[in-house]
Amino acid sequence: MEPTEVRIPRTALDALAAAISVQTVASRTWPDGIDWFYPVGTWEEPHLEVALMPGGDEVWMRMSTDRASTVVWTIEQWLDFAGRLPGATPPSS
Repeated sequence: MEPTEVRIPRTALDALAAAISVQTVASRTWPDGIDWFYPVGTWEEPHLEVALMPGGDEVWMRMSTDRASTVVWTIEQWLDFAGRLPGATPPSS
């Protein structure tokens, strides 16, 4: 995958963070078999989607308004982000 610039509005990231922190995310499986997670109740509006890649080494993020462009985070970056959410528990070793 080629690096690309993806503009993720702060409100979309905040909405996803809030949904993750209270465990209210939904998912849709794309034809390629990848499950994309998004905040419940946001499907009809612009939203941030997140997928854990097979193998668990990367997390992909994209806006619903531009699914051709994807941000790639390492699993460490994702765990750091998720670990700072309200009510987060530290990952088990």
